[in-house]
Amino acid sequence: MRDDRILLGLRAPHKTYAACWDVPGGHLELGETPEDALSRELAEELGIVPTTLTFHSTHEEGGVRLHLYVVTRWRGRPRLRGDEHLQIRWHRLSSACELPLAAPKYCEIFRSLIS
Repeated sequence: MRDDRILLGLRAPHKTYAACWDVPGGHLELGETPEDALSRELAEELGIVPTTLTFHSTHEEGGVRLHLYVVTRWRGRPRLRGDEHLQIRWHRLSSACELPLAAPKYCEIFRSLIS
């Protein structure tokens, strides 16, 4: 997050939730903590290293447990990497719920982050 904006990725056509906007991140690998997975996934998807992150919440969504963190500082400049997303874009939290989102729960989460 930066100010009242959140960076979202538009899922690629060959991925689950194709053509939906999603938060960057991914699955835990064996032996990883959620924080380790977040750091690895942000490096793979965006080329950044989080330096300030805060745990937000855990949710069950579609049989998957989501551990959500708010990242407010990082090293590097976010850029599209890998094949997860077609594009990345900063969206205002106040209007992000108007997008096709990968998880309906995101609206409630985005609203809770509005300062």
